[in-house]
Amino acid sequence: MTTGTGTKQVFLKELREMARDRRVLQASLIMPIFVIALFVFVMGVVQRAVTEKPEVRIAIVGVTFIDLKEQFPDLNTSNIDLVPTFAEGTALVEEKAAQLVIETTLRTDDDGITITVHRVGYIDSDPLASLALAELKSQVNARNLENIKTVLQENNLPAGLTEAEQVQPENLGKDEGLAGSSIVSLLPYLIVLWAFYGGMSVVADLVAGEKERGTMETLMVSPVRRAAVALGKILALMVVCFIGSLTTLAGVFIAGSIKSPLTENLFPTGLSLGLDAILFSIITLVTLVAFFASMMVSICAYARNIREAQTYLGLLSFIIIMPAIFSQIIGFTGLERATWVLWTPVLNTALAIKDLILGSATISQLGPVWTVNLVLASYFLWSSIKQFRKEEIVLRV
Repeated sequence: MTTGTGTKQVFLKELREMARDRRVLQASLIMPIFVIALFVFVMGVVQRAVTEKPEVRIAIVGVTFIDLKEQFPDLNTSNIDLVPTFAEGTALVEEKAAQLVIETTLRTDDDGITITVHRVGYIDSDPLASLALAELKSQVNARNLENIKTVLQENNLPAGLTEAEQVQPENLGKDEGLAGSSIVSLLPYLIVLWAFYGGMSVVADLVAGEKERGTMETLMVSPVRRAAVALGKILALMVVCFIGSLTTLAGVFIAGSIKSPLTENLFPTGLSLGLDAILFSIITLVTLVAFFASMMVSICAYARNIREAQTYLGLLSFIIIMPAIFSQIIGFTGLERATWVLWTPVLNTALAIKDLILGSATISQLGPVWTVNLVLASYFLWSSIKQFRKEEIVLRV
């Protein structure tokens, strides 16, 4: 039997068995969609909490609402409590009934009433207290700016001196479609991880499991060449890994298509993605899953049983996770285009997928990614075939 025919038979056999395995459906189809949808909604809650100012309460000593409105016209007095002493305001802060307590004094002169802030008390472990403090500083700075403008006008100086230099930033990014989403930096990380974990859920049973069940001997004595057996299993696992990565993207589209206040701010420019970005992303993912699948099959072929295979895969998962995590923070280091980054497995793939979504990827960046993934896939394919050609492949402990 030719290698090509044998590979096809093993490939179809493994796909049929995987299709009947509930773990494959859960790990490659159901869980990615569920996890990504949940992740998108959580991100929507976080973004909404950040963009919409939460209600905070302030306790103020020594003023009236009329005085406050005169000094701070834009101040929202509905969230302010007037208290007679600083101690009573402190008690409100300690009870979480207020986030700040402010002690003020009034000074009356020819220009009217001036409020002076003497003390501000808050609890630094309260996140809302920091927001309230920032709002207070903003109001005070605005009042100070108005006072400076008044002094300048009284001395016949232009009020524009308070804003002598202004910077008008221009966004040069291509914030269109999915590239305009605030989760675009996290999406490649999740795609890479699910490409690995989708296959990890079944690969131990794919090889080491056959050793324990005694079905490996039957497969080895069949007319199918051992190289074809290894290649067929790798191709079947590649399908599972690829489905897991695509399902992650499908989960984003499903969550983004749900009309909800929690998700509409995450996708302000829609969910579209350019055809060139889709094509190059698919090519990049194919090279990545070829690397993952051949590596996992090689490791499980070396393992004597499922337990040993799962131990090796658990250790391997940490090696895969670390570069994927680093891809989320490397933008703060300025090393995204460093030569060593372009040739670092997993890390370069995550960054390439992100740049493809953003529309900034280049062939000079994708070339090293494809080369690294294909070289590693070739090496582990050779290693897998070598393991399957050994008689130890049928041993089980």
